[in-house]
Amino acid sequence: APAVPAPDASAAAAEFIPAANVYDGVELLSLKCGARGVVYRVTFSARGGGVDWACSKRLLFGSLLALSSDGFATILWATVAHRSLDLLRAADGPRLDVALSEAQHRSFQLAQSRGARFQMLESPVFFDATRHTLTALQRISAERLPFSQTLLAFAPGPGGEAPK
Repeated sequence: APAVPAPDASAAAAEFIPAANVYDGVELLSLKCGARGVVYRVTFSARGGGVDWACSKRLLFGSLLALSSDGFATILWATVAHRSLDLLRAADGPRLDVALSEAQHRSFQLAQSRGARFQMLESPVFFDATRHTLTALQRISAERLPFSQTLLAFAPGPGGEAPK
């Protein structure tokens, strides 16, 4: 499956960016197969620079990442697979291992082979802690999902107000 198109890319990115850590110039350095699938080693630059990686809670294992090479018109979702201080402090720029879903490997590799440079946003929410709940919700059919009209269709709640 290709990258996930965002319904309104500029609005989605604007919503996400204020709360996110932003990284530019994301490029693929190598890939390797591991116990959890294919892992990509990437290099990047932290917007604003000067991150003290030893004390920072940025880019922890399991953090959710949004990657885009087209201004977030399409988004590739990834998670931090391995964080090492030695890699983050590399002389020629920080490095990090990330894992994409199987469906998004081809899109990422194709864009990289064409010389695309990605921008990366890190969610302020720790994704790995909620991964199993989100995966279970994906397996429930919309008809059986409690509150499906509110959650999936954004139908107004009682009294006509938007859900909180």
